[in-house]
Amino acid sequence: MALSMRSTLSAAPCTRRSTVCAAAPREVSIVPAFAIGAAALVSFGAVDAAKADIAGLTPCSDSKAYAKRLKGEVKGLTKRMKKYEAGSAPAVALEATMERTKSRFAMYAKTGVLCGNDGLPHLIADPGLALKYGHAGEMFIPTIGFLYIAGYIGHTGRKYLNIVKQEAKPVEKEIIIDVPLAIDLALKGFVWPAEVIAELRAGTLTEDDANITISPR
Repeated sequence: MALSMRSTLSAAPCTRRSTVCAAAPREVSIVPAFAIGAAALVSFGAVDAAKADIAGLTPCSDSKAYAKRLKGEVKGLTKRMKKYEAGSAPAVALEATMERTKSRFAMYAKTGVLCGNDGLPHLIADPGLALKYGHAGEMFIPTIGFLYIAGYIGHTGRKYLNIVKQEAKPVEKEIIIDVPLAIDLALKGFVWPAEVIAELRAGTLTEDDANITISPR
């Protein structure tokens, strides 16, 4: 089956070698199919330091390079603050920036993410290693979120085009967006996975190959 004009979603299997966002020994890991669904239930709790010993990464809360980077940023802001009178607008702005910087560093330290020798947080990109070392949530949740939002945008746009092509001047509706219709579809588009599955079962999501125009070769 080939995708019709009403379908803009496609998926293709992809296999990659195990990868970590830092120099690391190569390791091949096979992830079961149910791992993706299970990853959504992974919590963001603190990770045991013993489980975090991978590719030279250490918890940011225990990383000396991470603490040094925080100290350097605070020192730089403090040096800039000395150029202004206490209580002045620039001094107050720099003080607020310093507090936000400290809060940001504290937040990363509490989440249990891993830091490298550069003092920056790193993510474990390989699904198998992420599950193995308790960091699946750092990868799967953003990935699933991205796929959901991308699918929502594509599905809503496809429904809009399918509806306006029934109009007398469909091209005009593509150039000048029908805002009420677009808003209505946008509000209903959050359940797009269920709608796509229903269309696939009904046979309206895909088109027969015989109905797809192919350029002569």
